[in-house]
Formats: sequence, C-alpha cells, structure tokens
Amino acid sequence: MFYMANKLGAWQVGDDPAKGKVEFKIFFPKGFDPQIASIQVAGDFQSQIAPNADWDFPNGFALTAATTGDGTFWSCTTPTELQAGYYQYKYLVTFTDGTARIVSDPCARYGGTENQNAAFVIGGSSPAQNVVQPLAGGRKHLRDLIVYELMIDDFTDEDRGPRAPLAVVMDKLDYLQDLGFNAILFMPWTAWKNRDFDWGYEPFQYFAVEYRYANDWERPAEKISWLKRLISACHERGIHVIMDGVFNHVSVDFPYKWMYRNPDECPYAGTFGGSFAGLQDLNFNNDCTNEFIRDVCLYWIETFGIDGIRFDNTVNFYVAGNPKGLPELMEAIQAYLSPPQAGTFSLTLEHIDPSAADVTNKTKATSYWDNALYSQTFDSLWWNQIRPGFLNALNDQRFLATAEKVPTIYLSNHDHSHVTWQAGAGTNEGGMKWFKTQPYVIALYTSPATPMVQNGQEYGEDYWIMENDAGTGRRVNPRPLRWKRSKDRIGQALLQLHTRMAEIRMQYAGLRSPNFYPQPWEDWQTQFNPQGYGIDVARQLAIYHRWGQDEQGVLQRFLIVLNFSDAPQDVSVPFPENGEWVDLLSDYCGSWKPVVTNYRLVFQVGPNWGHVFYK
Repeated sequence: MFYMANKLGAWQVGDDPAKGKVEFKIFFPKGFDPQIASIQVAGDFQSQIAPNADWDFPNGFALTAATTGDGTFWSCTTPTELQAGYYQYKYLVTFTDGTARIVSDPCARYGGTENQNAAFVIGGSSPAQNVVQPLAGGRKHLRDLIVYELMIDDFTDEDRGPRAPLAVVMDKLDYLQDLGFNAILFMPWTAWKNRDFDWGYEPFQYFAVEYRYANDWERPAEKISWLKRLISACHERGIHVIMDGVFNHVSVDFPYKWMYRNPDECPYAGTFGGSFAGLQDLNFNNDCTNEFIRDVCLYWIETFGIDGIRFDNTVNFYVAGNPKGLPELMEAIQAYLSPPQAGTFSLTLEHIDPSAADVTNKTKATSYWDNALYSQTFDSLWWNQIRPGFLNALNDQRFLATAEKVPTIYLSNHDHSHVTWQAGAGTNEGGMKWFKTQPYVIALYTSPATPMVQNGQEYGEDYWIMENDAGTGRRVNPRPLRWKRSKDRIGQALLQLHTRMAEIRMQYAGLRSPNFYPQPWEDWQTQFNPQGYGIDVARQLAIYHRWGQDEQGVLQRFLIVLNFSDAPQDVSVPFPENGEWVDLLSDYCGSWKPVVTNYRLVFQVGPNWGHVFYK
C-alpha cells in the first residue's frame, strides 16, 4: 500500500502513549508539476512548541521536498514532542507565482472538527483496543448473507446523546443478530467536507473516519478505535461488515485538487467515464488515481478487517474495453486477498444500468445491486397490481455466468422512500397499508439473490423521499429511526415476519441456491403456465418452485405461493412431489403439514399473504 506504507498524512513518531513527535508527509506523482514553492504546516499543536501560537501559518513548520522515481515527497517532523491528545492542522501551500492557499490533508487518517481541518492523535487508544477481532465462524459466501443497510446517523439519532454514533450502533447489534441479519452494509463512514448531516457520498478524506461518527465528547482522541471496536463487536456476533466506498467522485473541495496551482492539472481530478453533476470526478486515465483508490480500499481491508465493499456509482468509472478504473480496481483487490478470502470477500457494484450483470461477469466483482425488484415493488404497490416482470426481478441470478457471483436485491434502499410508505402512497395512507408489503417481504427472502433490508424497513418505518431533486440536494435529509414504532402492532407484525423469513432462509441451504422455476417469464405471460406456475395478473397470485441441496447433499424442495390481492384466493397449486409437505411460514403460529396427492393441493391463501412449503 504505497500511500500508507509511506505514512502519508500525519503520524506519531514512535508509540509512546504519553508523548511524541509528529511527521507530516505529502506526495505528488511524477509527470504532473503542482508548481509549489513551499509548504508549511500549522495547527492547534503549535503553542506546545514555543514561542509559536496556534494556527500561525506564516510561522508554520516548513516541509522539505525529496524527489524519487515515483514522484516528490514533501515532509517535516516537529522539533519537539507533543503531549498525548487530538490535534488539528492544515497546510499553507505557496506556489511559484507567489499565490498561496490553505489546504487540508488528503491522506489524513483523522477528520477535524471544523473548517475542513485534518487531524492526528498522539497516544490515543491502547494497542489492544486497536486490534480488530476475526469474524466468528469465518466469512460466509455472499449467497449466505442477509444484509442490513445502515445509515449511522439515522440509526443512532434517538439514543446517542454525547456519545460517538459508532459506539451507539453497538447497543443494537444484538437486535440485528436476533432478527437474523448476518451482514451490515454501512453507508459511507469516510470523512466529508463539513460537520453537517450528510449521506457521505461526497468524500473529502478517504483514509479518515468521519468526525461526526467517531466523536466522543469525553474521549476526543478515540477516533479510529471506535470503528475498530464496532467491527470487532460485529465480528464477535458473526456479523459481516461491508463498507460503502465512493470512488467515482469526490467533493469539489477535495484537498489534492487544490494543492496544484492550476486545480485542473491535478492528475487525480478529471473526467474518466461518466460524470456526476455538481461533484468532482476522479480521473482513472492516470495511474496515480488507480493506485490511490486501490490503496484506499486496501487500507480499510487491512487495518479495519472489513468483509466487503459496495462500490457506489460504478457506471461512471467503467468504460467498456478499458481496463482502467473499475476492472483494475477489482483485479487489484482480489489479488491482494489470500485465496480463502478472495472467495468470500464481497465486491458489490452499484451499477444501475442494464449492463450491470454483464459488467459483473466481466470483472472480478462478486455482486451487483439490482433495482428490478425495487422498481417492480414500488410500481405494483402504487397501482395495486403486480406485473409479469415481478417474477423475472426475483430470478435475476440467471443473468450471471457463475453461481459464485450473486445479485443483491431489495424492496428499497437509502436512495428511495421506505417501502412501507409506498404501500399506501396511492391513497395518502402511507404506512397504514403496511400489510400490503407482506408478500413482497416473503418474495425477497425466497429469491436466489442476496436479500438486503433498508434500516427501519423491518418494523415498518415509512419516510418519503423524492426520487429526483434536480440537483438541489434536497433528498439528503435526516430520516431518524423512530424505534418506538418497532413495538406497536405494525412494527411487531413486520418484525415477526422478517425474523421468521430470515430464519427460514438461513436454516434451509436449498433456499439459497440459484435454482428457480419457471424461467424465463415473459411480459406477455399474464396467466399461469400449463403446469400452474408463474403469475396470474388478474388474480394477483404468484407461484414458483425453488430447490437445492442442504449441507449434507440432501435435496430440499420449496413451493412458494403469494397472494398480492386484498381478498382471499382459492388456489390449485402444482407440487413436484406427492406426500407430506410443511408450510414453514405458518409453523411458527400453528404448524400446517398438508399431504399432497396427484401433485396438487387445493386451499385458500389469505389476502396480502403467502406460504413457503418445504419437503
């Protein structure tokens, strides 16, 4: 890891917990002259080194330049030791034409409290607190995960008070584990440019934990260790930790860009594939950018022991036929991982484009976010009618070339309203129509794909969010989870359903296989096929067959029957085998074990409900 191996940013010299000098270091790749005459560092540490005052840039410590085969390193070390604590700093960059800028540090590992400052820590947490515990039971394949998408700010809003949000997340890990989630996708935790509420998709310092998440009023030096403790707490419970990585674009204030006299000549900044309006794209045409983002990924993998990365907006840094950008990044990460890790470390693309499966097949990625089920669900809830395309949205595994790769599907995610709100959107009832989401939840957990649940969805949280804000930024608003709703009649009913469906999926390995019938299902097919499988649009019914082997190689069969209508439906369901079956969904509230004869079972399905038969 070039950037961290060379200790770019600010690092304590030695490991004395009580005091130490600090070395500052910046790198500029060869071939791109920033036209710098001098660099000085200043901050709130200067007063400890008499006779300086804090934030005295004219008297800041001067960095010296050293040129190597890779480029130029500017560095300096404080002349005396600083006492243990948390300190902030910035650079005064003076250019050869006499102009100057005050700029933050692009490689800082600690974010500042304000003004886009960088920071460092002397002393800090003990070595024991900085060791991430291994994942209990070992890392599972993505197919064996049930993922919870967690926005740290919203998730902790009601409970954190003065505590670090990362510490507060730990309070509810048992809740998530009891519900059956064995993976958490954390929305971005890397530092952004200010202390305002943010989703985190405008990264500012890639190696730093966002100050807003790591700040503890009583222990301000504990920045990195809070995240490590959280990851350890997840791992102790067998919960995988997946990082949301934003690598197509950065904040327009990205420090590296402003360290160049002409910011447009910064090799890290510039258009490569597509462009994200209002933000600064990264230029993967240049090797230094590929190496920088590779090192960012490897830093979080090696230092924090994460179990996967979700890559945001990959459609803009993938160019068909060009190995730079996404393909090289996937290749580099897989090459870094040891063989056992390479097979289970998840590399998931947010490639919202018809080519998503093809790009996943052609790169070392292991999954992609598939919007199809979300789109079908929101459309069906609005019009109160499922469409033929719903079945294909469930069966998207067929688009991938190998079963080692698996799509990730969801009823909604952070980019959209909660699905419970959508249930009653057409009649302005929002979450009061929560019961209409039940067959969709059953479908989510019985798909061949990896299911993901947006935080709060499990108990019927029902925020609305605009789908398109025309670049105004008005979509990025707090949606704090209202935990009391998890204890009302709606919350309890949905929690029970999610818990049972997660239990079924994890108990029966065959339900996690890629096998699905019928396939494909064409848009003109509005009635069941001759065997009785598929979708009946008029009656709002869906019937499909899943099967696969358990851990001992024994065949398991599943027959799923879903009723999306508001009325009970009499059905004649085809079964692949005669004999006794078990309805797994009803056996937690009164077991039903029907005996199938002549490969048919006639019964009634309740409104907005379903059955998962097993043999």
